[in-house]
Amino acid sequence: MRTQRLSREPAARGRWWRSVVLGLVLSGAAGCEGTLSNPEGPGGGPGPGTPTPTGTEKPAPSVRMARLTHVQWANSVQELLRLEAPPTALAGTFRADPAQSGFLFDNHARALAVDEALWGAYQRAAAELAGQVTTDATRLSRLLPSSSATGEARARAFVESFGLRAHRRPLTPEEVESYLGLYRKGPQAYADMPAFEGGIRLLIEAFLQSPHFLYRVERSTKAVKDRVPLDDFEVASRLSYGLWSAMPDEALFAAAREGTLHSREGVATQARRMLQDARSSKVVEAFHRTLFDVPRYAAIRPSLTRYPQVSERLGEYAARETTLFVQDVVFSRKGGYRDLLTSPASFVNDELARVYGLSGTFTADFVPVTLNARERKGVLTQVGFLASHATSVDPDPIHRGVFVSERIICRKIGAPPANIPPLPAPQGRTNREVVASHTEVPGSACANCHSNLINPLGFPFENFDAIGGYRTTDNGHPVDASASPTINGATVRVRDALDLADALAADEAVHACYAQHWVEYLHGRPLAHEDGPLVERLGKLSKEGSLSIVDLVVEVVTSEGFVNRHPEELP
Repeated sequence: MRTQRLSREPAARGRWWRSVVLGLVLSGAAGCEGTLSNPEGPGGGPGPGTPTPTGTEKPAPSVRMARLTHVQWANSVQELLRLEAPPTALAGTFRADPAQSGFLFDNHARALAVDEALWGAYQRAAAELAGQVTTDATRLSRLLPSSSATGEARARAFVESFGLRAHRRPLTPEEVESYLGLYRKGPQAYADMPAFEGGIRLLIEAFLQSPHFLYRVERSTKAVKDRVPLDDFEVASRLSYGLWSAMPDEALFAAAREGTLHSREGVATQARRMLQDARSSKVVEAFHRTLFDVPRYAAIRPSLTRYPQVSERLGEYAARETTLFVQDVVFSRKGGYRDLLTSPASFVNDELARVYGLSGTFTADFVPVTLNARERKGVLTQVGFLASHATSVDPDPIHRGVFVSERIICRKIGAPPANIPPLPAPQGRTNREVVASHTEVPGSACANCHSNLINPLGFPFENFDAIGGYRTTDNGHPVDASASPTINGATVRVRDALDLADALAADEAVHACYAQHWVEYLHGRPLAHEDGPLVERLGKLSKEGSLSIVDLVVEVVTSEGFVNRHPEELP
């Protein structure tokens, strides 16, 4: 079949493709260096966003062309081609993007490059998808605009409608003519297809390889004081890829055409609408999956001899619990970050119910429960966090403490010295005594960090064993879960993990840390000093309880830094 030959991309066709198509689709590639043209925004206005009364919140430097992540690419292709599901199998052939040290998420814009391997994968995927769509009359009919026109007139209507969605903005007259020129080469490229379908096939291949599809391009360059207002279509793309990891829908395109994204109220209206869509729940899940290091749950391997009440699927069940808990707090209860840290409500199946010591009848299905409030509070006392930070037989207060420091307080812990020996045998001691004797020896290389930063945040979880079960004794001795961790510069005396959860939830800096993670995720870049006022404001509101997680996200996407650009990359 022709499609099969295209997916392999023979050398002769590859050379023809580069000579005919790349001249069109890469004509905007110079924009990777910040030299794209600057059309006026819709309605001729300067774009959304006005300075705040204090003038302290403002945009931070960021790239003008942010490449789509592989998930965003797959979701965008599904929407653009109106497929039944995202082409995840094709996206799975893309080379993996490198992880960026110090950045939690997978959307760091400055790190998302296109090398020869990825470019070749994009080419093959474009050819495969275009072939699938244009050789299926039903699929093709979904993409063609309703029109009685035939031939080139119909192709022009397709270029304008499909091009608006592929570029996430209206095409310029010059772009329309360039794409029509490519359409005319369809019979040469696909002699075994009708001329119209062959031309459309070539167009789809080109659109899927355009930098205006593969990148989220921001072309605005008109500065207003210390910022560059984005036009409505650029704001629409920031919203859709931030809240959905996908291209804008028809309602968002309509808002951009009508100019309603020029105002904070217009952006907020769209954001709240989008946060009611199922696509936003996937983004919220992905955000917290990364923040709480849920992929680590897959490595949970408790000793089945020591813990016969669980199976090798404990990590899988724990991940499901975390997902259901987050979705319930964020969307069902419209809760805030405090709820994630302190709520005893959760979801369990029969295996997790045994770990939690719940009475009653449970099955393989997950059901809502309220855990024992004298033992559990929030995500840090759930099985996933506890069992993923443990050995096969014992809890791991060191890694529990490091996690809380780095992910919950936003306080980085330096790398440990080389050649650290393993923990010694208990020899009748508690787990806490073993860890303390090994890491808190006065004058040692370990003592400073462990005594002051790590252990005080890890020891409060000593009431929980290697699978997250609650315990009051360890190795025949009473558990000591008391500690005096430093949070936001203040030493707080806590008796156990419940006290620690309350102390974290009561601290403004902890709430600011959570807001910082959202700012980084929604912008696709590390925190910048320009973000400080926004993060501080959101942390204060979140701590006071006047800001739900949904409200916090809306505040980020309506902020000055989200609807404006920093003038750093202006010509």
